[in-house]
Amino acid sequence: MAETQLEQINVTAEDQVKQSLGVSRITRQDLEKRPVVNDVSEILRTMPGVNLTGNSPTGARGNKRQIDLRGMGPENTLILVDGKPVTSRNGERYSWHGERNSRGDSNWVPVEAIDSIEVLRGPAAARYGSGAMGGVVNIKTKPATNEFHGSLTYYINQPENSKEGNTNRVGFTLSGPIIKDVLSFRLYGNWNKTKADATDINAPVVSEANSNYVAGKEGVRNKDIAGQLDWNINANHKLTLDASFSRQGNIYNNDSQYSNVGQRATFIPRIAGLAGSETARLYRQSYALTHKGQYGWGDSNSYVSFDQTVNSRLPEGLTGGVEGIYDGNQSFVESKLKNTRFNSEFHIPVQWGLPQVITLGVEAVHSSLDDEASTSQGFITNNRTRAVDSIVGVSAVRSGHTSQSEYAAFVEDNIALSERTFLTPALRFDYNTNSSSNWSGGVNLSHDLTHNLKLKGGIARAYKAPNLYQSNSNYLLASTGRGCAMDSSVSCYLLGNDDLKPETSWNKEIGLEFDNRDINASLAYFHNDYRNKITAGDEAIGFSKLGNEIYQWVNIKHALVEGLEGNLTFNLLDNKLKWSTNATYMIHSKNKNTGNPLSIIPKFTVNSNVNYQMTEAFDVGLTYTQYGKQRPRTNPERRTDLEGMSTTTVGSYAIWGLNAGYQFTKNFNTRIGVTNLFDKQILRSNSGASSYNESGRAYYATAKYSF
Repeated sequence: MAETQLEQINVTAEDQVKQSLGVSRITRQDLEKRPVVNDVSEILRTMPGVNLTGNSPTGARGNKRQIDLRGMGPENTLILVDGKPVTSRNGERYSWHGERNSRGDSNWVPVEAIDSIEVLRGPAAARYGSGAMGGVVNIKTKPATNEFHGSLTYYINQPENSKEGNTNRVGFTLSGPIIKDVLSFRLYGNWNKTKADATDINAPVVSEANSNYVAGKEGVRNKDIAGQLDWNINANHKLTLDASFSRQGNIYNNDSQYSNVGQRATFIPRIAGLAGSETARLYRQSYALTHKGQYGWGDSNSYVSFDQTVNSRLPEGLTGGVEGIYDGNQSFVESKLKNTRFNSEFHIPVQWGLPQVITLGVEAVHSSLDDEASTSQGFITNNRTRAVDSIVGVSAVRSGHTSQSEYAAFVEDNIALSERTFLTPALRFDYNTNSSSNWSGGVNLSHDLTHNLKLKGGIARAYKAPNLYQSNSNYLLASTGRGCAMDSSVSCYLLGNDDLKPETSWNKEIGLEFDNRDINASLAYFHNDYRNKITAGDEAIGFSKLGNEIYQWVNIKHALVEGLEGNLTFNLLDNKLKWSTNATYMIHSKNKNTGNPLSIIPKFTVNSNVNYQMTEAFDVGLTYTQYGKQRPRTNPERRTDLEGMSTTTVGSYAIWGLNAGYQFTKNFNTRIGVTNLFDKQILRSNSGASSYNESGRAYYATAKYSF
């Protein structure tokens, strides 16, 4: 009897926490029925607890919103591809207020090559270490197969508004055996171009004087190719070799970091003639060797990987209002980010009084960043006397090299307390050479109240190490006054700080889940106590030669994220009709030091999707999303805020979509659709929360040949 029970729970702790309330899945079929324009973040935003935001409430770089889970900010969302972290955005300079000139890391795998996506929020994500305080997005690629399969897909998206950029995309996949049952391969490739919005798209909602400074969405060119070899050494051991190469180039349309009229004197000369060209190019290469083994006592999963991202861009301003503005009069510069990683896990079923599966794991990562351009900020010059400033201990010429190593060991246990109750405790120790050690971990619980109703909950301590800019003492930013503290009357500097503590968060959730053949429903309450958040300090740690204040990146004490998530899915008419609805309500997202939100997110979000398989070959779908009000920060934090804080909100609005698909033959299918059916367009004005463009009505079509 005991052996039978052990077989029934022969799943790892990771598999168990993936059954938590804060977990969502997007299947290959979902992606085919709701094709994305460019980036999978477009469909991820329709999951509970998921928003697209910037990393601060300033609205800077508002059209480069990234995946934000439960209001914790994009920097606390860890992106994985096949379980391996992708951190290319760490090679993008980190600004004074915490933004990056980045679309994030959700677009390195073309949508046609994706098999599924897992979204883990809250306590379920804490096991993944640094950077997962908000959650984890795991993009799983289509695997190599033992029979020949392939596909060729063409996608086009055409906005109704001629000022919005259209999209063309071609992608292919190919897989099959090299030696039947022993060696197989997989190959995928992608070419995609999304044109930039017109430079004057937002002119109707801004003043004539400001119309050149509030841009729409940049365009992007994607080129991807990736290969995989699967070697089944024997029945118990398998090796997988992965290699991928990607290029992402932007298509510039005069956007910048702050996009305000105060930049007029320096903005126009710097960007003159750049619209329509590439001002930044990311080149990423990645290699990984994975071993999976099965033994009499358990199984293992180990890998070693290396990735490099080269960020080739025009130099950016590093001072005050011109921070982040390209200098079109200079040659391209490069930053180079390298990551080498080793990870190994062992899963061991045991019978110690109770059936359980223990997971033991170790991880080691070395990261290095070379970015000379971002450490090139000079010292302030007195406009009246022409005297050049200096800071004791800070050289005028500073190295752009920084690095860190991280080491971790963790243990998890999936314990069957009874046939109805599972407990999953975990403990993890991390050591970072830049921020010392950290203990994290927690416990998740699942209990069957009835055959169909489960009580689920968890609590976990998650953390994030300082990034390679915040902890680099050579990283210097400057302001001539307006960006300095409110009670300051001089200019100021912001220095990197090599004595920062890791950010931490106690993530808690509890709720109910109901599941039977036709109905799935859940309701969860989440509460995250966010501590030691790293922000730009506003208290002087000293003064420069000319009497200007010196700040550093610092840890603040407290922030709070709190909300509700719900989900309701009906499978009707023998699963021919599926209706899914989820909702998220944010009770709090608050920096307790400033009183401002952590980022600009809707008060609530409701997503609904209906798909009806009318015949074996024909299906139709209807989508609906309602966003609640989005409010700006209202409490001043810098001297420039004293000139007036905008209270402009983005009111609640709805986005509808309609699509239909037809399977003409076994090998050929098409889908057509309309997004933003009722043309609810939002134009960015850069006033308060009005910081991004919501694209208007657009028409799309996709055609796929597969074998």
